[in-house]
Amino acid sequence: MKNRVITISREFGSGGRTIGKMVAEKLGIPCYDADLINKIAEESGLASE
Repeated sequence: MKNRVITISREFGSGGRTIGKMVAEKLGIPCYDADLINKIAEESGLASE
């Protein structure tokens, strides 16, 4: 199985988060948004970049 990354650029109020979650669900892949990445980086002491 190949690793895949889908990036959705969005603006505030565009519904991009909802669309991203729907796409991930349809494709059967996990959805990670910036909030989750930032929280994990903060907890681990690593940079979110």
